[in-house]
Amino acid sequence: MHRMAIKTVSCLLVSSAFTGCAARAWEPATLYPALVTMAPSTDSEAFECPTAPIAVVDIQTVSKYGEKAGKLNNSTIVDKESEAEYTADIAPIKAYVKFIVKRADNYVEGNTTANAEARCALDWLDAWAKGGAFLGQINRQGQSVRKWELGSFATTYLKVQSASDDAAKKARIRKWISDIAYKAKEDFSTHTEMKSRQNNHLYWAAWGVLSAGLATGDKTLFDWGIDRYRFAVGQIRDDGSLDLEMARRTKAASYHMFALLPLVMIAEAGETNGIKMYAERGNRLQKLIDLNLAALDDPDVIGRKAGYEQEDLYNESSLAWIEPYYARFHDKRVVKWLEKYRPMGSSRIGGNMTALYGTGEPAIGAVVKQQK
Repeated sequence: MHRMAIKTVSCLLVSSAFTGCAARAWEPATLYPALVTMAPSTDSEAFECPTAPIAVVDIQTVSKYGEKAGKLNNSTIVDKESEAEYTADIAPIKAYVKFIVKRADNYVEGNTTANAEARCALDWLDAWAKGGAFLGQINRQGQSVRKWELGSFATTYLKVQSASDDAAKKARIRKWISDIAYKAKEDFSTHTEMKSRQNNHLYWAAWGVLSAGLATGDKTLFDWGIDRYRFAVGQIRDDGSLDLEMARRTKAASYHMFALLPLVMIAEAGETNGIKMYAERGNRLQKLIDLNLAALDDPDVIGRKAGYEQEDLYNESSLAWIEPYYARFHDKRVVKWLEKYRPMGSSRIGGNMTALYGTGEPAIGAVVKQQK
């Protein structure tokens, strides 16, 4: 496997015109175990990096659950017309993210063109940084997209930053990630009475902002994510359920799983930086984990609580949290899911999690990707 040491670039090495050095005094611990012991490798084949697509500056889209002509219906029934519009609107974003995450995955996995692919990912990140991607006119649904993909940008950078010595390029990328993160932080610090400022949307915003803090060395961003995590685990009931996700009716099981993924990643980030995140509020997160594991075996565990028969849980959803969880706790209950779904991955939390957490040779299975 390709390995190379990862370390955040010191602020002293880069002009403050690019970085905002006051925010880079903090040196976070490396999140992903596979990056800790990386050693150099040499490409054995050539890789031609295509030109990056034009930056998506504005995000003006709709919820797939319908929000025009009175269609909004409690976020439980997908409106086909709205879904088609949303899918078309975000297609350029999804294609961009898929490309950079694949390049970063290949770098970590030691592909024959690993170094060239990593530099290509940095070129693409730099192109969107120069273009001010995600920093234009953003509507409410656009805010959701922005916070989701912030994690993709930040974790891709964390994985490939060591592949280049171009300090100015990397400083531009970090500043861009930081700019997006502060926008997302502002988005989810206002109108806090809204459900989206309290439910899984907030959890994903917390992860995106926190991961940006890791990528940029900005403890203000990191601390905000930790604070929002504490708010989130405080919502977990004694039976492990979340009231706002239970309200998703037939999708309650799916959304409990979707809500768990960013919380596990925030917990991992906190733990690697000396904060006992799993112990917060009397190990409250474990109750949500236990409920989700029970629902994997029997979705009606949540269905009975929600009062609705649950839709199929085994879609391309958020099972990738199992890799870091198993790496830390070796919970035997998840082994059968590892065997079934490895390699597990999600673009929003770092791509191929099986490779990043090194819990054994991957079994045959499809990569699990976020589709919310």
